[in-house]
Amino acid sequence: MAADLLVDVLNAARTHRSSPAITERRTTITYGQLLTRVLATAQRLRGNGFQAGDRMLFSIRPGVNAIVLALGTVAAGGTVAFVDPDEQFQRRIDLINPRWAATESILYAASVPGPLRALARRRGVILPSYAKLGVRHIRSGRWLPGVPRGALSAEKLAEPVCFNEFPVCSPDQDAVVTFTSGTTTFVHTRGSLGAALRTLATRRTLATGDQIHTEHLTLGLRALVAGAQWTVMPQRVNRWRQPTT
Repeated sequence: MAADLLVDVLNAARTHRSSPAITERRTTITYGQLLTRVLATAQRLRGNGFQAGDRMLFSIRPGVNAIVLALGTVAAGGTVAFVDPDEQFQRRIDLINPRWAATESILYAASVPGPLRALARRRGVILPSYAKLGVRHIRSGRWLPGVPRGALSAEKLAEPVCFNEFPVCSPDQDAVVTFTSGTTTFVHTRGSLGAALRTLATRRTLATGDQIHTEHLTLGLRALVAGAQWTVMPQRVNRWRQPTT
């Protein structure tokens, strides 16, 4: 079968249902739970108007909810776009033209007038106004002032559903958008990411029961494909270690 990041991860989840998949602090989910949550997220996204080809601006720190939502977005036919909130933010948004934004509740709260924004600015952090983006919103975390009305909950999207449609192999589908310096865009497909993971597998052997501690997206996904346990390292800032170009 052709390399496909999403199918490879979900096939591993079907094979290792009872094994631990992802640990974040004191929370661990099994591969069976990962499979259920990813497919439920994809189905609920489509039920809320998400369409194949939609791009989702992604501003959630690495963790169980973020991984489930990212994989669910790809399973729904979409593309995850990692964009840092720096001086190039708006130019990059204009380039990728997202229809959705997934953001931590605290970032929404810190980007509108109030005590959190004042605290962030005293520390030299100036965040874009996520709530004013002309997109559909998904929040991660409990509701806070500043979260747009009607924002979907990432946690509720992942709640089990009665019917889950397993995605077909689609190596040419765009999966991840990243940026280097400035506005240089790199688009990674499900196939290119899957091939990268298979190449990585030839350099380092991982097996069921092994554990890897990392916030790096590529290494963590490689662990999942192998049936190993990915322990996500705590992050103080909202940044993934993204796929290399």
